[in-house]
Amino acid sequence: MPEHNDGAIRQLLEHLRQERETLRAGRFQELAPLIARKEALLAALAGTPGARLAQVQRMAQENQHLLQAAIEGVRAARIRLGEIVQGAQGYHSYDQRGRAQRISPERPTLEKRA
Repeated sequence: MPEHNDGAIRQLLEHLRQERETLRAGRFQELAPLIARKEALLAALAGTPGARLAQVQRMAQENQHLLQAAIEGVRAARIRLGEIVQGAQGYHSYDQRGRAQRISPERPTLEKRA
């Protein structure tokens, strides 16, 4: 393997560490430029034997798991927020006779004090 690939592997590993820290910190807005740079670093490794890239592959998979967890967390938060908003607008229930009824939240009233 050419000597320059060792340097490219080190650069990619450092880049993946930076990507991991960005994911862990939740700074998702910083991911787009990191992805573009990672693609360039990967292109420089074309033709590198797979055995030499095992550590890179491991780190990339860990970052993929972090990203997937972040996506699932955002999805869960979005669902929960929707439930909260929907609950604040009222909900459907059943009365003692089994008829569906809408239960609306009480409207806040303005209380004047002397």
